[in-house]
This record gives sequence, structure tokens and C-alpha cells, in this order.
Amino acid sequence: MTEAKPSGPSVVWAGPSGAPVVLVLDPAGAAPHGELPATWRPLTEHLRVVWCRLPVADEPLHEAEAVLADLADQEVHLVAGAAAGADVGDLANRYQGRIRSVQTFAAPLPLGHPDVVLAVLEKLLAQDVVPHDAGLDITKDDPGRGSLLGDAATALWQSVYQLAEGLRRG
Repeated sequence: MTEAKPSGPSVVWAGPSGAPVVLVLDPAGAAPHGELPATWRPLTEHLRVVWCRLPVADEPLHEAEAVLADLADQEVHLVAGAAAGADVGDLANRYQGRIRSVQTFAAPLPLGHPDVVLAVLEKLLAQDVVPHDAGLDITKDDPGRGSLLGDAATALWQSVYQLAEGLRRG
């Protein structure tokens, strides 16, 4: 008996087109309804998140390569579940001039888990990722302005805090 392929889109895009890009290769296939996991949504105000649902695609790595082709003029931060396998390393090597960082996360931690989101955000902050769009003049040399990803981190923390408060209140 063959297992049915999960339904829903194979790729989910969210966030502004000029923002730094995070490409998520999800071997678990989250985001079945065409929306990112709730923990990632606050980041899409500051980042462009592209979520590839690997179990949905007929040829998962071809799907990721098509995304990279669509984003030909942008650097990409690659995030993957370890179950995606050695293909993640092969993809990073083939696009080594375009893939700025690679992070993999082992099961049982799903890619939608807040700890994963925070680890990704921490890595991006450490790399001082800023948008390449000239219309967004956010630089680390201007102490009077907020950091793009600092704002994203604040949004994520507020979102997680509100969720935790709601659970405590019942």
C-alpha cells in the first residue's frame, strides 16, 4: 500500500519581495493550507520566507532549484529539516555563491517550533542581514534607526509571549 501524498501547495511564499530571503526545506510538509506556521508569520514583515513542502513535490529538490531560479538576484539563507538529507548539502554546494548560510535541525523538533525560528533569527542577526532594496535604508551605522531583524525578533517575542499568556489564562 502506498502512502498518499499530502495535499496543499508545494511552495508557500510570504513577505516583501525586497527583503532578505529564508528558504525553508521542510521534509515534514507543514503549511498545508498555503500559510506559514504561525511562529514564522511575524517574521514576514521583515523577511521573505519561502517554505518548500518536500513531501508534496514530485521532485523536491527541483522545486527548491526553481525557487532559487526565481530569486536569481538575491542571496538566500537555507533552513532545512535534517530528514531532507544530503541533498541539502548538494544544493548548497551547487548554489554556493548565492546561499549565504545553511542551518539544519534534527527531529523531533519541527521547523515551525519557536526554538527553530529563534535559532534562525539569531543566525541572521549575527550575520547582520539587511535588505538589499535601496528603498529600505536600514543600516547599522545609524544608531537612531531600528534594526530590521531586531524588529523581527521583537515581533516574534511579542507573538510567543502573547500565545504563552493566552495559554496561562486558559
